[in-house]
Amino acid sequence: MMENTTGRRPRVMVGVDGSAPARAALEFAVGEARLRDAVLEAVMAVQLPDYAWIDPYGVRIPEEDTLQRARERLDRMLASVDTEGLELDPVVTAVPAPQALVDRSADCDLLVVGSRGRGGFRGLVLGSVSMQCMLHAHCPVTVVHAQPEPAEPRRHQSIAEARAETTASFF
Repeated sequence: MMENTTGRRPRVMVGVDGSAPARAALEFAVGEARLRDAVLEAVMAVQLPDYAWIDPYGVRIPEEDTLQRARERLDRMLASVDTEGLELDPVVTAVPAPQALVDRSADCDLLVVGSRGRGGFRGLVLGSVSMQCMLHAHCPVTVVHAQPEPAEPRRHQSIAEARAETTASFF
């Protein structure tokens, strides 16, 4: 670990959205923040509803209400992991996730994001947010994959069943 000569506390930032990969990223970031004695900055980007194109004078959901509900969701996610003793900096923003994370990474020592891969080959591919962070962040980036779901145990098939399954998959 490098010695901090700037006089500021290190910062570990994590992007969260409620998904399983984001949960894995949050758990990883908590561990890194503990190891580095760092501030944990949890960032949730939300898309505000836009009903203006339907009727500019219609009933609208206030932005503050949407941001407040997102903040409550973020607080619940932070409470679901052991953050005791950590200095937390929860952030909810209406800026798109890639831009919010990249912009805020300038003041961080590590950015942690989850991967949205769905297993198999797709699990090896980065999602759009993690790719943008890898390409443009101003600090090191860690992409965390969620633990795969355990596969159901396979039962033994007869040769006829296997042949029928293989044939059916081609049509």
